[in-house]
Amino acid sequence: MSATVAQVIGVMGSGFLWAVLYLYTGKLWLPMIFHFLMDYLADLQSGWNSAGWQFSGWTTDYISEILMVAVPLAFTIWMMFGQRRAVLEENANRLLNLN
Repeated sequence: MSATVAQVIGVMGSGFLWAVLYLYTGKLWLPMIFHFLMDYLADLQSGWNSAGWQFSGWTTDYISEILMVAVPLAFTIWMMFGQRRAVLEENANRLLNLN
């Protein structure tokens, strides 16, 4: 797996998280702040070399890829039930002017 594929997988997981956070709160600034913090922490870890993202094929690389998608996806699925779902639907309808 190349570093590009690993990046796409990571971005997909982040996309789940940002979309649910936006739909749940109805506010764009909150996902923007979390996105900034995530990028900032990633840049601190990589030594400010975001172009230097590597995927070596080690077991830990695969585990981190799975976690980068599985955790946000599990959170997204959890948000789809109960009162949380009603809030998501209400905000989605409001944002799309379907009321």
